[in-house]
Amino acid sequence: MLKLNKGFLINGVVGLFFIICLSVRSGYSISPILLALVGLGYLIYDLIKKRKWQISPDEKWLIYSYGLYFSLFVLSLLIHQGRLKELDSPVKIVFLLTLLLLFSRFPIKFSTLIYAIPMGSMIAGITALIDRFYLHSQMAYAPRIMHIQGGDIAMSLGMFSLVCCIYFFIKQQKKWMLFCLLATLSGMLGSILSTARGGWIGVPFVLCFIFWAYRKYLSRTFFVSVISILVVAVGVAVSIPNTKIMKRINAAQHDITSYVDNKKGSDSTSVGARFEMWKSAFLMIKEKPVFGWGIEGVNQMRKEHQKQGIISKYASQFTHAHNQYLDDFSKRGVLGFIALLAVFLVPMRFFRKNLSDRLEVKVVAIFGMVHVISVMFYCFSQGFFSHNSGNIFYFFPVILFYAVILNLTAKKSAESTKS
Repeated sequence: MLKLNKGFLINGVVGLFFIICLSVRSGYSISPILLALVGLGYLIYDLIKKRKWQISPDEKWLIYSYGLYFSLFVLSLLIHQGRLKELDSPVKIVFLLTLLLLFSRFPIKFSTLIYAIPMGSMIAGITALIDRFYLHSQMAYAPRIMHIQGGDIAMSLGMFSLVCCIYFFIKQQKKWMLFCLLATLSGMLGSILSTARGGWIGVPFVLCFIFWAYRKYLSRTFFVSVISILVVAVGVAVSIPNTKIMKRINAAQHDITSYVDNKKGSDSTSVGARFEMWKSAFLMIKEKPVFGWGIEGVNQMRKEHQKQGIISKYASQFTHAHNQYLDDFSKRGVLGFIALLAVFLVPMRFFRKNLSDRLEVKVVAIFGMVHVISVMFYCFSQGFFSHNSGNIFYFFPVILFYAVILNLTAKKSAESTKS
C-alpha cells in the first residue's frame, strides 16, 4: 500500500508540472526539481546498497546525449576560463537524469499525461486572459516568466492537447475530445496573447506531423472539421484588436522590409536586432569554428562588432544570439553545435521508432515528436535554452515521455509472455 501511495504521489507531481507550468512563478521548475531530488535519493540509496540499475540501450543513448551536452559546457569553461555559474543550467539537465531511475521504480501512468496536459493548456489560456485583460499586462505571462518563453510553452501545451483530442476521438470519448479541442485553442490563445511570434512559425509543420501520425485512424471529414475550427478560431483572434496579432505581424513585415532597405533605425527593431546578432554570430563562427569563443568571449566580441560599426548598439547588449543554433556554435564551436543537435535528434529517433506501436505508445511517441519539433523551431528565433524555463521545459518532458514509453512497452512484453 505504501508503494502504491508513493506512485500515486509521484504521478500527481508529474501532472502538476503541466497544470501550474505558466500560472505560478517558476511553476515549470517545481515538479522537476522535487522529483529529481527524490530520484537522487533513490540513486544514492541504490549505490550504498550496491544494487544494479538496469539501463536499456535507448536510455543509454539519452544519457550519452545529455552527457555530451554537459561536457561541452565544461570543456568550453576550461578552454575559455569561464565562470562556474556557466554550469548552472547544464548541471540541472544532468540532475534530471535521476528521473529515469525514479520513473522506472514508480511508473508514470498514461492517464496522468492524457488528462493533465489538456488541463494545463486550458489553465495556460485562462492565465493569459487574466494577464492581458484583468491585470492589463502588455504581454501574457510576463509577470511570471519571460513572455517569449511563456508563449512558446503555451503553444506546446496547445499542440499536446490536440494530440489528446484525437486520442479521445479514436476512443469515442466525445466529452473529453471536446474539452481537449478547447484546450488546444486555449493554449494557442495563450501564445497569441503573449505576442511571441516565434512560437507561431512551426505550428503548420507540427499540425501536419500530428495529422500524418494519426492518418490511419482519421477520416477526411475529421481533418477538414478540425482544420476549419482552428482556422476560424485563429481568424476570430486575428480580427480582435486587443490580441495585437495583426499589429505584431505587420510590425514584423515592416521590420524586415526596413532592414532590407537599410533604413535608419531598422537595425534596432526586434527583428532587425536579431539579424544583427545573427550576423555577429556568423562572423564569430567563421573566426573560431572549432571551440568557439566561450560565453564571455561572445559577449565581448559582440560589443567589439558594435564598435566597428558592424552591428547596432541595441543588438550588442544581448547576451545570446536569439538563435540557439548560432548561439551554441559561436560559444562552443562545431562541437557544441553537434552536442545541441544530439539532444534533439537522439530523442527524436527514439520517438520516431515508437510511432508504429499500439495506440497508447503511439500517442506518447507523438507527444515526444511534437515536443522536439516545436522546440527546434523555437530555437530559430529565440535562445530557448538561454533561459532556465527553456532548459527545464525541454529536457524534463523528454525524460518523462521516454519513461512512459519504456513502461508501456515493458507492460506489453510482460503481457505477451504471460499469454
